[in-house]
Amino acid sequence: MRRILPIAMTAWLVGSAPVLALDFANPGGEAHARNQLDIGVDLVQHGKYVDATPHLEAALQEFPDDIDILKYLGFAHRMIARERVGTAHTGEIRLANAYYIRALDIDPDNKDFLEYMGELYLEMDDPAGARAKMAALERRCPQGCAQRDALAHAIADYTPPPPAAVPAPGSLTPDVTR
Repeated sequence: MRRILPIAMTAWLVGSAPVLALDFANPGGEAHARNQLDIGVDLVQHGKYVDATPHLEAALQEFPDDIDILKYLGFAHRMIARERVGTAHTGEIRLANAYYIRALDIDPDNKDFLEYMGELYLEMDDPAGARAKMAALERRCPQGCAQRDALAHAIADYTPPPPAAVPAPGSLTPDVTR
């Protein structure tokens, strides 16, 4: 009987391993990541996008395929991009796009991410890309859905940015006569 109990206990532990699995290299890692996610979401909801991203990134380290984390990261970087210019703007747009692509790799039929990417394409001045996401939404919800309607409105409201001003000839030449 004394030998059967340890064997039975071992079999029970092995059989329930997923429930009892612990990350011994990072005790409390999952709880910490969930806390980081909660903080990041709260900061996004309060418009503190720059402050939110490190918390969301920490959560993503523990949960790399979590669609909600990817959604908040993509959104935060889109909002940060609106406050940036030049390469900083472009970098934030690329990050948002990468998070949305990653989410669609995980769930290609996710209507929310199809809408978000379509809107992002409009922010990137790529209406053809937005229309491609619209076509994907039309295939997924032919009778209509909130995401399709939202992207249709965004496409209808889209106006291309004005052409960049071209400097007058000679205006970039430094004045050395002073």
